[in-house]
Amino acid sequence: MMLEQMANGIGIPVVFIENLANAASYEYKTYTIRKRSGGLRTIHHPSRRLKALQRWLLANVIQNFPVHLAATAYAPGRSIFKNASVHATSRYLLRMDFTDFFPSITQNDVRSYVNTNTRFFEGWNSTDVNAFCNLISRNGVLTIGAPTSPAISNALCYDLDARLELFCSKSGVTYTRYADDLFFSADRSGTLRQIEEGVLRIVSELEIPRCLVINRAKTRHSSKRGTRRVTGIVLGSDGKPHIGRTLKRKIRASIHQFAALDDAGKDSLAGLIAFAVGFDPDFLNSLIKKYGLAAVRIAMKKPSAKTGGKPL
Repeated sequence: MMLEQMANGIGIPVVFIENLANAASYEYKTYTIRKRSGGLRTIHHPSRRLKALQRWLLANVIQNFPVHLAATAYAPGRSIFKNASVHATSRYLLRMDFTDFFPSITQNDVRSYVNTNTRFFEGWNSTDVNAFCNLISRNGVLTIGAPTSPAISNALCYDLDARLELFCSKSGVTYTRYADDLFFSADRSGTLRQIEEGVLRIVSELEIPRCLVINRAKTRHSSKRGTRRVTGIVLGSDGKPHIGRTLKRKIRASIHQFAALDDAGKDSLAGLIAFAVGFDPDFLNSLIKKYGLAAVRIAMKKPSAKTGGKPL
């Protein structure tokens, strides 16, 4: 049923979709980009024809899956700002994150999700399920680069979010998750250190996804006496979120070195400027004063926005 709906919706034969699904792992271009924190991030970018099928699945199937309110990324009406605002007035903050988040979510996790949420897959047969799993994964796992990975990860982490929120609420702790970053805040000293082991236990007991692992080396505690950061946003002692000097310096340096940036770097810069200006409109005026209107306009334009649609 799903394959026929996709074929009719896109206007291609079912056999084309089946063949592409069977060979989907070979339909990616792999490259690396530098992380802000240092090191390299591997991107697996799907081919144009595979991405078209993934986008159809995203719009017609995956976006129907429920997302927990504690998940603040990859969903309409949710944002980095909202994620930070939830924790802004609390005195203490704990940040934890996962090791290799997307690749830790497997085809087996997706199949388990299908089997336990049959209301979203009515009329599907085993061929539909196999094609779905193959089209949204590479070599059996989710990838950074596929447009379906963020929404799928949110859906499959619903139980994680529900269990962590319930666990935290019993201790007066506020919990949110932004992609692979977990944030916990509280007003009582020592509360957040007490919940760490509980978080590790809940993650280890999950049925879906089964292979998530907390990167304990990146666990961070902070308080109002120091600097509290939530997904790049500084939480001020005034109980309000601020973009902070570090991000402003990064943007200025990137504009200064704009000619040396690749397309991924220019995309990132455009997003950072839009994000920063959303918090602090006066920052845009300071950039224009320093670099000129023409240079700032160029820096705010994403190269990826230039790509036109081509047939499969």
